[in-house]
Amino acid sequence: MQERTPRLGLPWLMPAQAQKHVTVNEALARLDMLVQASVLSRTLSGQPETPSEGEGYLLPDAPQGADWSSQSEGVLMVFHEGVWTAVQPWAGLTVYVADEAVSLIHDGAEWTALKDQVRALGGLEALGVGTQADAVNRVAIKSTGVLMSADDAGPGDMRLTMNKSAATRTASLVFQSNWSGRAELGLTGDEAFSIKVSDDGASWLEAVKVSAGDGVVTLSGLSVLSDRLSLSASHTPASAAAPGQAGDLCWDGDFVYVCVAANQWRRSALSAW
Repeated sequence: MQERTPRLGLPWLMPAQAQKHVTVNEALARLDMLVQASVLSRTLSGQPETPSEGEGYLLPDAPQGADWSSQSEGVLMVFHEGVWTAVQPWAGLTVYVADEAVSLIHDGAEWTALKDQVRALGGLEALGVGTQADAVNRVAIKSTGVLMSADDAGPGDMRLTMNKSAATRTASLVFQSNWSGRAELGLTGDEAFSIKVSDDGASWLEAVKVSAGDGVVTLSGLSVLSDRLSLSASHTPASAAAPGQAGDLCWDGDFVYVCVAANQWRRSALSAW
């Protein structure tokens, strides 16, 4: 039977052991060193002359002192009942360093800052900030704001890329009100950029469409070409006083109509040539 536990090195009680309290107290003292471990510093190289009970350090390279000099860099040293106890770190041991206000974790070879490991996280299956991610929304954020900024070390550019797998798929941004869609912009089912709107989240109107091939802009029936405007549907005002706003244009087979003031239409006859 091993005399100590394999991870924390706590002493086992032996059968018929006398003075069991000594062993128990040793185990409790070791737990006090290692559970939520905290040290004052990891840069102090000289062994303190008058340490306080429970004072701890992570040793730097080439430590000095009667009890420290024989230990290697990265060893946890804790002062307990008048003596220094050395603890060899293992993968997964965490320590808080007070003078740096930083938590460290040992990877089996060296100490690294927990915050650095968080920065280097990769291959995450899901991430939720302020809310739960799920199988569809594998990145979910619930916040009053989200800030993305260019890297200070880079050229100063910031670009958000959205990629779809095929031309017939969708890459878009959807804007909702109380979880009901009201606007969508992006590549929705084809290669043209479009803006769609909805008043119920179910029926959508394509308000703007920009052709990827020639840049032609279509505004819900109005096409803005490089050399002309195209009104795709005809319309005949009911009378010269029909509802309309100044600047409205429409046409039918006989006339072009222009609204010159509120509810005031003028028309010009069309002729062939």
